[in-house]
Amino acid sequence: MISLRMVGTEVSALGAAALSIPLRFVVDRHRFDPSSPYPTPVVLVHGLFGDPTNFLLLRRYLAARGIRNFTAFSYPPRLDYQRLATRLGDLVDAICLATGAPEVDLIGHSLGGLIARYLVEMPRASRVRRLVTLGAPYFATSLPPEELAIFAAADPFIPPPHPVYGPHSAPCHRGGRVVVVPECGHWGLLIHPAVLREAAGFLAFPGATPQLAEAPLALGAAS
Repeated sequence: MISLRMVGTEVSALGAAALSIPLRFVVDRHRFDPSSPYPTPVVLVHGLFGDPTNFLLLRRYLAARGIRNFTAFSYPPRLDYQRLATRLGDLVDAICLATGAPEVDLIGHSLGGLIARYLVEMPRASRVRRLVTLGAPYFATSLPPEELAIFAAADPFIPPPHPVYGPHSAPCHRGGRVVVVPECGHWGLLIHPAVLREAAGFLAFPGATPQLAEAPLALGAAS
């Protein structure tokens, strides 16, 4: 059900995305600080017709919590996500070589999340530690264990997966974790407070992949 709160969040997100585009030339995309509390580089992958500046609020939120090394993967509007994933993999390799970091974290919105997930699942040496997808298209297969998949309950483009038959239901409960945010739309995933908190907590989690839930976690409306 569409609420006024959800509409307001969606309008705010679209407005912020449009107003931030002129800042693309002043956004620092490739700064690396090895002394950061969480030095793993974070690669941001925007959606179809999106822009790296779509992540400005998320970047600021993560930076305030010690996650400060960002770079962006940008591409012209196109749908061949398999080839784009190969290009993203080349960028990841270049980042690791330039910074000395053994791996990176990926955050992808919409098609960007599908590109990032495909890279993680490709038969090549993985340099991805954590993957956060925001409203990314999905198929019937299970999610990779590195992934936190966040969906908006009111997304008209990418609805959340089925609570029983969705791709989270992997054998031995090893699939990625799924979170559904209520009163949120597709673009609202870029600014919703619950999304920011979930992404920051997941990227900051130390050590190995945590125990994952069997069914999607629906956040309360107060989140």
